Parts: sequence; structure tokens; C-alpha cells
Amino acid sequence: MPVVSVDFSGRPIGSVRPLHGVNSGPMTKVFTYDARPQFIEAGFPYARLHDVEYPYGSGEFVDIPCIFKNYDADETDPANYNFGLTDEYLKVCMEVGSEPLFRLGVSIEHAPVKRYVYPPADYEKWARICEHIIRHYTEGWANGFHWQIKYWEIWNEADNCIKGSTNMWLGTPEQFFELYCVAAAHLKEKFPHLKIGGCGFTRAYSPFMEDFFKYLCAKPQRIPLDFYSWHLYYSDVSELLASAVQADDLKKRYGYENAENIFDEWNYMHDWSNQPESYPKIKNHIGAAHCAATLCAMQSKTSIALATYFEADVVKEWCGLFEVDKMSHGKQKATVRPLKPFYAFKAFNELYKMKHAVAARCDSENIYACASSDGKRAGVLAANYMNEDTVLTFDLQGIPAGEVLEVRIIDEDKTFDTLITLEGNNSVRFSLPLKSNAVVYIGSKII
Repeated sequence: MPVVSVDFSGRPIGSVRPLHGVNSGPMTKVFTYDARPQFIEAGFPYARLHDVEYPYGSGEFVDIPCIFKNYDADETDPANYNFGLTDEYLKVCMEVGSEPLFRLGVSIEHAPVKRYVYPPADYEKWARICEHIIRHYTEGWANGFHWQIKYWEIWNEADNCIKGSTNMWLGTPEQFFELYCVAAAHLKEKFPHLKIGGCGFTRAYSPFMEDFFKYLCAKPQRIPLDFYSWHLYYSDVSELLASAVQADDLKKRYGYENAENIFDEWNYMHDWSNQPESYPKIKNHIGAAHCAATLCAMQSKTSIALATYFEADVVKEWCGLFEVDKMSHGKQKATVRPLKPFYAFKAFNELYKMKHAVAARCDSENIYACASSDGKRAGVLAANYMNEDTVLTFDLQGIPAGEVLEVRIIDEDKTFDTLITLEGNNSVRFSLPLKSNAVVYIGSKII
């Protein structure tokens, strides 16, 4: 019988990190679907802006060709920028507390005719266009804003070109490496206080990324890389753990060990050759257990500094957080209804609000757990992911005085239901039957 042991009065082992971010903001399909209440409820700390209003940003959102439509125009003239709908998109993100992680580049292009995934004609000019976009959102340029947007990611998944894919980069690897070097050096010079990095690679490691770092290190001046971002779609959480180590090792090998490890696209996928088989699981209790296991594993077993789940746009097949609730009617926006995986994020957010991570020890490698306390409140999240039904024992010590803990379950039959409450006089030990692919959250009452 596995046991999860937590001493909430123990010495903190660091901060609970912002690992429960998402891709896309709360108002999607050109502001038709409204997930603002759910974004606030789950406390998504970051919204990565890639494939926003796909395809191609609907010609208006986020992508460089949407904001700066005529590449031959003067990049110093505010009149040549189309910020309107991107401004509105970011406003809503900021209003719900989801800081944008702004991807500078273009959306993926699945169509046979490619439009924007070619190398820019002039790398220096492309960098200056990015500079003015950043100035608009952080320094008020062109009737802009003074928002605290720290992370600026250069491009997305250019490494797919080595597999023959033309969806994200129609140039050579060396052309991409040079684009990154030119843009990163320019942007870091202009904005030393911001985090400039990339590149949203399809995985943590491949020969492409090895060559990328070699190219950076061959430059006479040090090329900035404040964060290293990568993606993974998987069913086995051990694959994530191995990938996180690969990312750390790669950065360290080339002298970039201080670059943050950012995991900014992830979701469940069992078999890429049979994708439709995975989509229902993304949205049900299996997806919830996968999300909870991933969040716990990232927090307790990796150095990942920030993560964003793909996808929070309700009309995309990758969205496991919500489904469409009520369609728009008159002035009423279409609304969304949370699905089971949403509540894994909500539970993790409770730990995030408590700030201080404490050790959650489990004598079984197949149970993923993490815990937090701020001295007044306490919580632990655990997932029985891809295991048999089990009985999980919790040994909880150092419960803050007077706290009553709720025990909530997500499984095939329950959706964050409160089973029992526990009144522990400093400590409590109890056992709980858990089905396969079940999530349990034990914590102070959710406000």
C-alpha cells in the first residue's frame, strides 16, 4: 500500500513555480468564446501566444506579418503597425492575471501553400520590428502600454525542418541559427531587463539543438539566451522527466546553465500514428490524471521554471480544459464549461497561492505528488496515473493550527468532488481508495 508523507511544518524546499500556464488567452475565436471566469478560477499565471486565432492569426493577431503587414515599410513609423486586435487580446490576458509569454514569429502552416514560414529577407530589420513590438507593449510606444511582460520567445519549432517538415521553417538550420543570433543580440541590448530566448523546439534535445548551441558559442560575442523552451506530447511521464534532464544537460554543456528551462507546449498523446484515439482522453479523467501527474512531476522532480499547457482555446482539438457551454446570443458571449483536467490546474493553483513548496515523499514511484504551505494553509496534490486501482495512505504532519482539510477527488465518476473533511490536531493519517487515473487534492478550504 503506497504512502504519501508530508510535514507541512518542515523547511520549505523552494517556491511553487508557475507551471500551470496555458497556450492562448481567455477570449478566443475572435472574442466569441469567453473563458475569463475559468482563467481567474484556475489562476493560469501565463498565457503563451502562439497559434493565436489560428490559422495565421486570422490576419490580425500576434504574428509578425499580422502586426507589420508590409515588410518593405518603415519599421520606425507607428503608422505601419497593426496593433489593434492584438492589443485587445493581450488586454484580456492581463485583466485575468495571465501574463503573456509572447512568441515573436509566425503560426504553424499546415496548408500546402506556405505564406510566412520563410526566413525574413532582412534579419536586422526583423529584429527592429520585434523591438518596436516590445516597446509598444512595455514602454508605451505607438500609443501602447507599460505592461510587465517579461518573456519574449523567438520563433517556434524551427527544428522540424530537419525531418523534412515545412510547417514552421522553410530555410536551413544555419539560417535559423543566424536569425536567432541577430534578433537575440539586438533585443537584449535594447531590453536588458527582459528575458529573451527560445526557441520553442519540438523536443528538449536533438542534433539540431546541439548545432544551435554550437553556432551560438562560435560567435565572438556571447549570444543572449535567457531561457531555453521546448515541447513534448506524451503519455509516459518518465519521458517528460528524461527530457527535462536533457534540456538541463544541453544548456550546461555549452555554458548556458543559467538559462531558464521552459516547457511551453505539452499535452497527452499516446500514439502519433493514431492521434484521434488520444483526443477523448485529453478531455476526460485520464487527461486529468496526466495533467496532475505532470504538474506534480515538474514541481517535485525537475528544474522547469515555467510551463504552459497546449491548449486553452476551446475550439481546438487539443483543449482538454473546457468544452463549449452556451453559444453566443445577442450581446451574450459564448461560454465554456470546465472539464475534468481543468480541476487539476485549479488544485495546483491552490498550492501555487501558498507559495512555499514542502516535500511530499512517496514510497511508490508510480504515484506523483507535491505539496505546499504558507504556515496558515496547507495542501497536497497526488495522482494515481496509469496504475492499477490502489489504496493510498496519507501521513500528514504539521497541519496549521485550526485548519480543516478538504479531500477532493477527480476520477471517472467524480469531478473535484469533496469526499470528506479532516480535522487534524497537527497530524492525521488515513487511507483512501483510488481508482486508476484518479487525482486527489487534500487542502485547506478553497476560497
